[in-house]
Amino acid sequence: MWGCLLVLSLLASGSRASSFLSIVMIYDPDLNDTVAVRYKVASRNTCSLPHWTCQLEDCPSTSLFWYFPGEDCQFVGLSHYNLIQFPHLVLNLDDHQWINVTNNVTEVVAVTRVSMLRRSDTGRINVSPRANVLPVLRVPSNCKRNVTLPTFDPDGDVVTCRYQNVTSVLKLLPDCKMIFTPDSAIAEGAYAVQLIMEDFPRQNITLSNDVGKKLLLTREDAIGQIPIQFVLQVDSPVKSCVEEPAFSPPTPANGDHLYTSVNKTVEISIHLLRPVSGNLTLLLSGPVTMSQSIIDGHLVLVWTPSETDLNLSQAVCFALETVEAALTTRQSEMRCVIVTVHPGVVVAMRASVQSLFPLSVEDIRGFALTQQLKEGLVTLGLPSDIMLRLVDYSEKSTATTPLDGE
Repeated sequence: MWGCLLVLSLLASGSRASSFLSIVMIYDPDLNDTVAVRYKVASRNTCSLPHWTCQLEDCPSTSLFWYFPGEDCQFVGLSHYNLIQFPHLVLNLDDHQWINVTNNVTEVVAVTRVSMLRRSDTGRINVSPRANVLPVLRVPSNCKRNVTLPTFDPDGDVVTCRYQNVTSVLKLLPDCKMIFTPDSAIAEGAYAVQLIMEDFPRQNITLSNDVGKKLLLTREDAIGQIPIQFVLQVDSPVKSCVEEPAFSPPTPANGDHLYTSVNKTVEISIHLLRPVSGNLTLLLSGPVTMSQSIIDGHLVLVWTPSETDLNLSQAVCFALETVEAALTTRQSEMRCVIVTVHPGVVVAMRASVQSLFPLSVEDIRGFALTQQLKEGLVTLGLPSDIMLRLVDYSEKSTATTPLDGE
């Protein structure tokens, strides 16, 4: 549970310490002509309050920090910026230093770029991709492993990743998939991974505001930029490269999209493919009010969104870690799912059903016909967890129309 809630200005001072682990940042348009910026900063052993500077001379914002003490300390922050004051917003995280890493990176450089102008295609401020990652990911030095970041963008933009500083440890593809390939030249130890995630429009768009400022963007122009930084721990070799622990259905697949609504609890069930030896730990990065429990012998992530989560999409990332008798630490793949909080939707519709035989209300309520109607509504854009209820039924005619050839 989080230890305390602090209300501070964005420019609250932090302390320089060699303890930095990770940073993830996203942003969304909010009420009253503001943009909400959300971020997570993790550090090892000591807790250093995130220290941000703004590229503009004056960048005031009231921020909330949720503080999670522990071996790996985490700050989760929420800040609001007014659109009228800032046509463009550039935030820099500084006064932090990485933990001792093998690739000799020391200073933390994390930059977020937000365009505060309205898009011509959506009519609103740009929404960033739903980035997330666990602070520390582990791979055995002798096994090939894939690391895939979430690339969901609420605006439907193309999402790509590139290195801020190139690292030889992970091969990075433009779709934000990273590949670790065993190599005798790669030393065991911790590596700082510093990525930049950007979103690009699928067609030419114009960004503008109410005072006449306009900017034309093509499909080659990034709309925004967010940092994703974490530690990759390259561990000693293992006897078998079979992934342990490993997930099995009904654990959601990486990239799955889940829907819920305000005050409706969503549960993410996590199942193991095989029993594991040693102590098992769940690693999680998600909403601050998300908890875990044991239901029917399986780990379950539980979250009930509030009004403040309405219309937001959040990436929830998780992995399992086990420490075996020989003190060997093994980590599963990281999986990330998108959870969207949508308004409760009531659709009033009139449907005409033709049948070769008379239908009763029980027939229409039957699973097969209801399922077909539901699938049709989902293809029209409604959430996959919609519930159908028959509220009226009138039998107009029992006559049938012969099919061609009959």
